[in-house]
Amino acid sequence: MAYARSLRHPEWIPTGARDVREVLEGDPFDTPEDEVPVVLIHGTWMNSFNTFTMLAPKLAEGRTVYCLDYGADPNALVTKAPGVYGSTDLADAFNEVSSLLDAFRAHIGARRIDLVGHSQGALHCRIYANAHIDSLYDDALSRGLTPDEAEEFAAINSPVRAVVSLAGNHHGTSGGLAYRVLKPLDRRGLPVRRALDSVFGRAGVQQSLNSVYITGVNKAERGLTRRGPHYLNVGTPFDTVVTPWHGEFLPLFEGHDIRNVNNADAAGDWSDHLAILFSPNAIATVADYLEEMDQAGESGAGDVWRAQGARPRAARSRSPRVLPFVGALPRGRMRVHLRNRH
Repeated sequence: MAYARSLRHPEWIPTGARDVREVLEGDPFDTPEDEVPVVLIHGTWMNSFNTFTMLAPKLAEGRTVYCLDYGADPNALVTKAPGVYGSTDLADAFNEVSSLLDAFRAHIGARRIDLVGHSQGALHCRIYANAHIDSLYDDALSRGLTPDEAEEFAAINSPVRAVVSLAGNHHGTSGGLAYRVLKPLDRRGLPVRRALDSVFGRAGVQQSLNSVYITGVNKAERGLTRRGPHYLNVGTPFDTVVTPWHGEFLPLFEGHDIRNVNNADAAGDWSDHLAILFSPNAIATVADYLEEMDQAGESGAGDVWRAQGARPRAARSRSPRVLPFVGALPRGRMRVHLRNRH
């Protein structure tokens, strides 16, 4: 429903959020020192409205929320439809997102921001946070600090506090046309890649497992994560877009704050790649994480969970049933009927 509405109204943004580009067109202002704005980054062939129409209002209850649309490939047929973004070359898309975020942070005077990304958007969020840590680290080394001191300096001064991923494609996917069909055809020398690019844009093919782009960004000398940002990854085993679904998680690394949450741990939640955006469990997990991080200060929500022996709400409470392609089912008679069929 949200996707269809966004095609009819491509100018819409989710309730509770402000458009980053519109903010940049206005006068600069200073964000309060203790406030950490949230920026929402959508995924492939999506936009801010159809991705975050449920999450944005929830997050806006306690913080300022912003969103941006990016990555419209003017040469791709799919982008001719209004409101379809996230189709262009991944390197170009990241450069666009990175430039907007840099300008945005300076414009609003924010010391730190939180990033929430879905699918492709999660990949850009992680690369952005890591790139800034690396830049700070290299700068500290050039000023004579030791590697340990440089790492501490970069962690303390990270412009990104949290990197939150919803069904993030961090490792590439073996599902879909790009991997199952394109690879064999490529080996036979058939020129299908260019044809697919012209229809769907480059982003889809570039997100396949072992693609040049995914392999390149994940071969960074310092690994997939950094000390400083706090990483929350919410994944679902019912995902048929990012497969294997464990690719939505990031490997744990000593000294890095990484939290991987299986959204299906909540009873009755069968959210897939898109339904997770409308899952009350996933939304509560993200909101709780940021709220508890606010309470914990710089230590991060991961430390709060460990100290309290608690788990995210999605894994510890019974919530509405969530189906693939559908999202959360209404409470009441329909839920009783479904339960009685088992």
